[in-house]
Amino acid sequence: MADDKKTFHLGLTMAGAVSAGCYTAGVIDYLFEILDLWERAKEGNVVGIDMDLVPKNKVIIDAMGGTSAGGMTTIMTAMYAIKGDIKPVKKIPKNPMENLNILYNSWVHLDDNVKGKTFDKLWETDDLDENLVSLFNSKVIDAIASKAIDFVDDNVDFPLFLENRLPKFISKDLEILLSHTLLRGIPLSVDFKTEIARKMKTSPKHNTFEHYLVSHFKLNAGNPVNEDHYLWFNPFKQSYSDKIKLSTISTGAFPVGLAYRDFDNKQFSNNYIKSVLRRTIFGDFGTENPDIREEIELNNLPPNFESLTIDGGVINNEPYREVGSILKSKFHKEGKIYQNYGLIMIDPFPDNDDIKREYKKPKDLIGVIPAIIKTLWNQSKVKRTEMLDQYSVGFFKGVIYPRKHYTNKEGEYRGRDKNPLTSAAFNAFGGFLDIKFRVHDFFLGRNNARNFVQYFGSFPYDPEHDNVHPIHQDWTPEMVAKFKIKRKGDTRIYLPIIPDLNLILENKESGEDRYVYTYQEKPKYNPKRLFALKDAMFNRFKKILDKGLESISKPSNDKEKTPISDEWIHTAFKRNWFQRIGDSVKSWVAGGLTKPIKKGIASLLSKFVIKMILEDLEEMEILEEK
Repeated sequence: MADDKKTFHLGLTMAGAVSAGCYTAGVIDYLFEILDLWERAKEGNVVGIDMDLVPKNKVIIDAMGGTSAGGMTTIMTAMYAIKGDIKPVKKIPKNPMENLNILYNSWVHLDDNVKGKTFDKLWETDDLDENLVSLFNSKVIDAIASKAIDFVDDNVDFPLFLENRLPKFISKDLEILLSHTLLRGIPLSVDFKTEIARKMKTSPKHNTFEHYLVSHFKLNAGNPVNEDHYLWFNPFKQSYSDKIKLSTISTGAFPVGLAYRDFDNKQFSNNYIKSVLRRTIFGDFGTENPDIREEIELNNLPPNFESLTIDGGVINNEPYREVGSILKSKFHKEGKIYQNYGLIMIDPFPDNDDIKREYKKPKDLIGVIPAIIKTLWNQSKVKRTEMLDQYSVGFFKGVIYPRKHYTNKEGEYRGRDKNPLTSAAFNAFGGFLDIKFRVHDFFLGRNNARNFVQYFGSFPYDPEHDNVHPIHQDWTPEMVAKFKIKRKGDTRIYLPIIPDLNLILENKESGEDRYVYTYQEKPKYNPKRLFALKDAMFNRFKKILDKGLESISKPSNDKEKTPISDEWIHTAFKRNWFQRIGDSVKSWVAGGLTKPIKKGIASLLSKFVIKMILEDLEEMEILEEK
């Protein structure tokens, strides 16, 4: 397959998005629609498509990776592919809660059901009966993941199932990557020992700590993998399905907002951690062990390593280097003069904000503290190697991101929407507010994917100057005429990597619908539903404050370890009987004051959240007028 010049190999990277995962889901929905349509048309199974107009080259998805909501969508995409029943959502359903496909059901429905709306459930307090783990009730995330992943069936012959069901545009050796941030670092040793010191077992090494880890799944044609190196993507076996589910909800554990998760040796064995760490260090996920001489020592890794984990986007929000390294390892050829593989990133929130924003220098410590936090966060995600890789022409790169344009009734261009993504409100939690927002963004994703495929995802076609990509060499003049792309002011012709056969079914030209959107007007939000949640917000914030104070006031279990310190403290702060009576009175008075203070804080927090949401919606022009 790797030597076939008529095959283009594709990798997908899905960036973090929070509730805007509905946009990414829409992009994937359209990509799968046209890839499936193309494969069926090659076999003559599509009414209305002349086979003489159907190109015979191939596009195969070999690797996918994602972070946070992008990571969750990556897993849902793999599940969708495995099931093999491609049912695109082409029109806005009259009932948005209609069951359509796994991508739509997971990201548009979320956890809306007869028991309540997803946003309402975020404020429920049943998760606070035990430990305080998140600002919002994260049980909705578990419910969404379970709905998408849980179809365990021990009777399934997995290799045979894939043989019969897996779409031809998906590799049977598909590799899947998810990013994680570990709150406990994995020690990486740097040797500073002298010759004499090396003979002394007590001489220490300098350690740096790796907090970034990857779940590296392999489909492997349905066959087991070496679990010292990889995770097996088999959703039919309970133990493997559990690992898939935990990795899925862990990559989406938005810091503070959603619950952190717990990784132990059942999820990642020590041998697996060592193996994937070597791939991480070398930036090579296409090689089982890039450190062939085992020069990297990982002897300080604690046995049965365990750690809490949060959203992978804290460190790596767009794992395109990792996905690209798999493609490069499998398909890169030295000296070739054409690109035989490529990477498409789906990014609902391209990082352009700080580039355009005028720098405002902090005036004092109060302003410096958040700047420090943002600096550390940005620095943890910096991409030095990836920046250098952009100068390599060895493979195709493209990005699909939210774009929406305005035209008048005559179809004349009138400008670009500055806030095309409705779920961007409330720090990207806006999609949880209303299913209408998620429907809008899902179809915007489909429309942007259509525009990318029909226009941007292409290669030059110039036979006169011997500039024809191998995948286009067998295209007939009729195929070229149907799918050709012409840019305004450019005399050259381009041909798409993926021919969109909808152009034949709809009798249209490439790019003709570039400014046409399924959901033309953005939906507006009625804040009455938000105000109806005031009490629920208050109750949650009040209980969070209760749990927080309870945690702070718990006695330490370490007193027996510090007897000398305890004695000094006891002596210095010893109270006589009169002072102890005073302390009791003060404690009683303070306890009486604490309740109204906590209520006041909870009320202020509720008002602050509602105000922030409404102001965001108003700025984006999607708030109903009073």
